[in-house]
Amino acid sequence: MSQFTNKLSNQARDFLSPFTKGSTLTNLLVAYVVIALPFFVYHEWHLPWHYITLLSLAALICGSVLLLGTLYAIREYWKNPYHPLIEIIAAAVFIFSLWLSEVFHFRAGKVFFFILSFVIILIRILRMDFYVKVSLATILLVGNGLLSFRALQTVEILSSYVLFKNKFKFEEVDLNSWAKSETENSYWNDELKLGFKIPEDFYFFKPEDLNLEQKTGAGQIAGLIASSDTDANRYPFIRMFYFPSYVPFEIDQAAFEVSSYLNMQISKQEIEDLQEISSSETLLPNLGSKFWTFYDSLRPRYAKSGFILIENPNHDKILLHITENLEKGQAHEPGIESVLKSVRFTETEVPSEEEPK
Repeated sequence: MSQFTNKLSNQARDFLSPFTKGSTLTNLLVAYVVIALPFFVYHEWHLPWHYITLLSLAALICGSVLLLGTLYAIREYWKNPYHPLIEIIAAAVFIFSLWLSEVFHFRAGKVFFFILSFVIILIRILRMDFYVKVSLATILLVGNGLLSFRALQTVEILSSYVLFKNKFKFEEVDLNSWAKSETENSYWNDELKLGFKIPEDFYFFKPEDLNLEQKTGAGQIAGLIASSDTDANRYPFIRMFYFPSYVPFEIDQAAFEVSSYLNMQISKQEIEDLQEISSSETLLPNLGSKFWTFYDSLRPRYAKSGFILIENPNHDKILLHITENLEKGQAHEPGIESVLKSVRFTETEVPSEEEPK
């Protein structure tokens, strides 16, 4: 057994020797590619293969450039510790990477940053040479990793947006012209021939206020009704997508597009346990609807997502993509139900039963 083990070890050494004879820098870059490439491919597995290839290569190039800069800064600081310019650059890169990764949006992230900063400043003041060098190397490498991953996420979001948007080629129109009532939280869009009223604690975002991730879906984004004025991704929310009358978009296509979007979130491990549920939408006139339940891995909780397809007097289609908390015994959360009941296709509001006619 020992002879077999030695033989296997020698064969492995002979195989790896061409890769280990190079410089330390080359070996580090090779190690980075070997470790990072499978992660990038796995992270983008929900996209078509040509997107996976392009995104992975772009991420590798970006990461390699950042790694070269990081290794150069570490080498210079190791030879000349306590260099103020290198320390300032390292701190700026680290803080920027945390901010870009939205770590500061969470209390735990802020606590982590202040504790780490206190420890690093303390060992810097005590001039503990070895720990100071290790600390600088650590924050540079962490910043490098966060920036590389964030760059990958940004290009991924752009790719997903283009992937969905290009399926229906039509000339886009300006859908930012939403008129708001002066007395009530009521909106009307003359281009869409669509209006609605949103309840308290709900907010409306025009297309120009949204980022690419919030715009990703079938059709042209027309607006988003959200339960948060700072985070349009926090549900319950309604995203509205527009299809002009000359584009054939029926209930089966709507079901395919929304389910594809949800399956993409499964591939990204954002949700799991997707289950179709039978429901019939009765709160507003519609061409059809379909909903799914899922388990939100990021929050975590059970939630519900789906769509209602409606048509305006011009025969344009509007897809209402709804995501909300799962409420047993209720078709929708109260806020979503209130919005759906208020949807209208005429500029003049129809008074409700409680209001004097």
